[in-house]
Amino acid sequence: MKISRREFIRLGGALAASIGVPALARESSVEVPVLLYHDISDEYRDSYTISPSLFAAQMEWLHNNGFRAVPLREIVRLPGNGKTVVITFDDGYASYMDYGFPLLREYGFHSTINVIGSLAGTYLHDGGNRPLMAWDEYRHLLKSGLVEIGCHTHGLHSFAQKGVLGISGETLRQDLRTFREVLRRETGRSTDILAWPYGLYDAKRISIAREEGFRHILTSRNASFPVSGDIAEIPRRNINELHDITSFRTWVER
Repeated sequence: MKISRREFIRLGGALAASIGVPALARESSVEVPVLLYHDISDEYRDSYTISPSLFAAQMEWLHNNGFRAVPLREIVRLPGNGKTVVITFDDGYASYMDYGFPLLREYGFHSTINVIGSLAGTYLHDGGNRPLMAWDEYRHLLKSGLVEIGCHTHGLHSFAQKGVLGISGETLRQDLRTFREVLRRETGRSTDILAWPYGLYDAKRISIAREEGFRHILTSRNASFPVSGDIAEIPRRNINELHDITSFRTWVER
């Protein structure tokens, strides 16, 4: 019997999700895990990549265990009952269309994609030429009602300049405005979501971002979000190939 690549990934994910995970007693939580993904690929092995089969296993586990993946903007209205997550993707890799969105749509999971505005439709040179989604793909995703677009800056995604810490406040201000202008021109939408490149920021940059209308600001600090926390500094848990189902469950249930 022949099966498609996608069916193979789903079957592999379901198998992984069903093996070796003991039942754990849950306690009521007042925190919400905000999960951070980047690339979904078998080609790369780094802290920014997860394999398609493991990503499928994680989504299968969330779904089978009654979790909801809700829009980021709902984070302050959540009851913190331990059955809710927020799923985010940084950079906008094309692999999201191949491996991410089909599963998220099937499970009714919302997600936020933080886009590098100036690189949409091109490549991110990180261990290879990794293709990024183009604006027509973002327009398609937005129509689903399951995807939010966030800002990963327009042209400041550079570790060499320490992200937004290596530029002036006025340069950051103009970059954020440029991103919004491009986003509105390409999609007819705006956004109040911002994710700092490489998780680098300070109080001054937060102040500038808030003045420019960004309310939900994502960091890379490794923690869950308290439902009464500050949405100008939302922590996230970076998920990659090191997180098998057992460790993934531990992170989600902390």
